[in-house]
Amino acid sequence: MLPQSHIAYTVAAADLLKNRVPALKKMDYRLLALAATGPDLIDKPLAALYFYRRYKSAVLFAHTLLAHLAVLLLVLWKRPQWWLYALAFNGHALLDRLWFFHDTWYWPFRGWRFHTWGKRGSEQVDIKLAYWYAFTRRPELWGWELGGLLAGLWFVWRNRLYRWERLRRLLLTGRVD
Repeated sequence: MLPQSHIAYTVAAADLLKNRVPALKKMDYRLLALAATGPDLIDKPLAALYFYRRYKSAVLFAHTLLAHLAVLLLVLWKRPQWWLYALAFNGHALLDRLWFFHDTWYWPFRGWRFHTWGKRGSEQVDIKLAYWYAFTRRPELWGWELGGLLAGLWFVWRNRLYRWERLRRLLLTGRVD
C-alpha cells in the first residue's frame, strides 16, 4: 500500500472514533500520520542503504510481528498516553495484510531471510522505484488505493480542510477542531 493510503485510512478511522473515545480529542493528526507510515519510514531507507542487496525486499524489520509487539509493549510500558500512535503503527501491518507473508511477519522465527512476497511485481530491480513497481505491476492494490483516496477525501470534506484557515490549523497544530 502507498503511504498516503496508510495515512488516509488511519486518520479517517481516528476521526470517526474521536467522539466516542474521549482520549482521541487530544490526538495530533501529524503524529498519527507519522506513526501510520512508521514501518515504511524505517524499512525503506534501510533497504535503500544496505539490506536491499541482501534481501531484494523493502519490507524488513519494522514489518515483523516482533517489531510491532515491541513498539506496542514499549509504548504501553513507558508512554501509555501514546497508545493511539502505537495502534496506528500496528495498523500499518493490518493494512499491508502482513500475516499472509509468513517469512516476513514471523521473522526471525521462520529463518533469517526476508520473503520478497513472491507476488508478480514485488521483485525490485531498483529500490528507488519500489512503490512505482508495486503499483504498476500489482493491479490488486488499486482497489485499496482507491479506498485510501476516498477515505482521504472524506476526511478533508468532513473537517472542511478545503478552507485554508482550517488546513493551516491542521498543519500547524495537528488538530482539526
